[in-house]
Formats: sequence, C-alpha cells, structure tokens
Amino acid sequence: MLKKIILTILVFTGLSAFAADNFLNSVIIDNNEGEMSVILRSDNYTKVKKEIESPDKIVLYLKGISQSPNINTLYKNTSDVNGVTIQSTGNNDIKIYLDAKGIAKANVVLEAPNSSPVTVANAITEQRVVWSVISILIMLAAMSSAKKQPKTKSHDELIKEREMALYKNFQKEVASMPSINYKLKSYKKHVLKGETLRHYGETLTKV
Repeated sequence: MLKKIILTILVFTGLSAFAADNFLNSVIIDNNEGEMSVILRSDNYTKVKKEIESPDKIVLYLKGISQSPNINTLYKNTSDVNGVTIQSTGNNDIKIYLDAKGIAKANVVLEAPNSSPVTVANAITEQRVVWSVISILIMLAAMSSAKKQPKTKSHDELIKEREMALYKNFQKEVASMPSINYKLKSYKKHVLKGETLRHYGETLTKV
C-alpha cells in the first residue's frame, strides 16, 4: 500500500515538473503574401484557445505552460502590429493579447521541437460546432416525437367512425330485446245461442 502511495506521488510530481518545464519561447507574427499567421513556439504542445474580440484584436489562452524569461517577439513582413502583450495568469496559464490589422483572420500555429505544427481552432468555431450538434440532436428528437404522435383524422373519417359505432350499438340493442311472436292465433267467432233479435223479442213477449 505504501509503495502505491509513493508511486502516485512520484507520478504527480513528474507531471508537475513536466508542465513546469514547458515554456513559451517565441511569438511570431508572419505575413506571407497577404496571409497572416501567429506562430507560437514552445518546448512541448499545450492547449491553446483563440478568442476574437474584433477584426484587429484577438486573445490567445494557453494552459500548462509558462513564459520563458528570454521570450522573443518577432514581426515578419508586417508593419501593422500595434502591440503584443503576454500575461502570466498563474497555474501555468498564459494570455496573449494581439493588436494588429486583420489579425482575426490569422492562422494560429503551435510549434514544438521535433513535431509537426498544429493549427489552433477559433473558440467561436468550436462553439458553433457544439451548437450545430445540439441543434441536430434537438431536430432528430422532434422528428422522432412527431412520428410517435397519432395521425390526425379528417372530418369525414370521424363521421364514418361515429356512424359505425351507432350501428354496432343498435345491433347490440336489437339482439338483447325479447323476441316478439308475430304469428296470429286463429280466431273463431262464436255466436251464442239466442243472440238474435228474434230470440230477444220472443223472451220479452213471454214475460
């Protein structure tokens, strides 16, 4: 157990030393045939974020890196640079404020020894990508919800369904009614003896 704790401490100490040994050595603004680039040279790669404040002003955020005591700022083929300010914000973080004509369109490139250059994406571009993904997910969710909803029936379909329901109810009511015997019984007309006018007449005369 003690060996694991010591090993963990050594790993974190090594990572801290590695982060502290990463220095920003140069900031170069290069204008090559009208295409502007901001080149950051450091000992190792680090996380860089580009934020555009205006067409002529940008801010670069660097994490896990320190400013070299002998940092160089160079301008190549450009004279429209108003200022470059490098600020250490603590915890091995750096902010670089660049003020130059058209600097917002410049490519930000991070260079380290024995490695290929890496182009930094704009923070606005990253946000647009995130919002695009969110918008697509919302649209897919809405489409899926619309498919699950029942289809709206027309007025004619509703009337037909109502008529069918009434007809079925009528059939049930007829089936449940008691049967009616429509067969007519034979009726024999009986004439009682003496039920004639003559009989009544004779009876009255005798009395």
